Amino acid sequence: MPSTVPMEIPREWLEGVSDEPAALQQIFRLGLRQYRIERALSLWRDGVGSLGYVAELLHLDKRDLVREMRLRGIEPDFSETTVIEELGDG
Repeated sequence: MPSTVPMEIPREWLEGVSDEPAALQQIFRLGLRQYRIERALSLWRDGVGSLGYVAELLHLDKRDLVREMRLRGIEPDFSETTVIEELGDG
C-alpha cells in the first residue's frame, strides 16, 4: 500500500485546476520530476558527481537528463569513454 504524506495547499494555487485526486497526483508527479531535474543539474554543476551518478541518485533516466540539459542550453561534456559506453547501450 502506498504511503501518504499529508500537506496543506493554499486554495489559490489550485485556481482553475481540478481538485480531483487524479489531477492533483498528476500535478505532484510533474512537479516532482521537475524538482529532480533541477536538483540533478545543481548537483552536477557543483561537481557532486557525473551525470550518470546524479541521474541514478535522483531516479532519473540519464538520457532524459541530457535532453533536459540541452533544452536549457547546457551541453554536457562527455569523455570519449562515456560516449563509447553510451553507444554500447544502444
